[in-house]
Amino acid sequence: MKGAAARSGAAAALLVALVSGCGYHVAGKGGEMPGGVKSLAIPYFSNETARPGIETVITSAVIDEFLHVVRIAEPPEAEAVMEGAVTGYELRPMAYTGSDVTQEYRLVITMSIRIVSAATGKVLWRDDRIRDYEDFTVDAADVTATKEAELRVLEKMAADTARLIKERILEDF
Repeated sequence: MKGAAARSGAAAALLVALVSGCGYHVAGKGGEMPGGVKSLAIPYFSNETARPGIETVITSAVIDEFLHVVRIAEPPEAEAVMEGAVTGYELRPMAYTGSDVTQEYRLVITMSIRIVSAATGKVLWRDDRIRDYEDFTVDAADVTATKEAELRVLEKMAADTARLIKERILEDF
């Protein structure tokens, strides 16, 4: 009987430890939006590059990433507005075949983002140096496949960069 009581006591202690959420966590604001913002407007970012349509892909990814963090609203109803600009889009050759045809590229995207209070116009958060890159290989002989690979990488990068933006904003690093 004594063993059963000890086992149930140990099980209860283990359950309490698991439920209490003890463990590693990042110090900081713990996922709070700057200024305690509860609703955010995210209009399409501006595109300062020669690559048409990139702002649509990236803005959509950012909206998707913030849907579970804050209420997304139209500017008149939002407490703050996220303003963004895609400032750079570079497709750099990284590796070549023996006949000097590019077989690997690096896509580099740079951006500037700020969150502005709708009531006061005060900048609540800003980062003008958001940069992300992704390397990808292509079939050097197939131009269509190369363009399709670039689009797939752009969509993946947009999601990754949106996650990076969210982490920077919520943790205020």
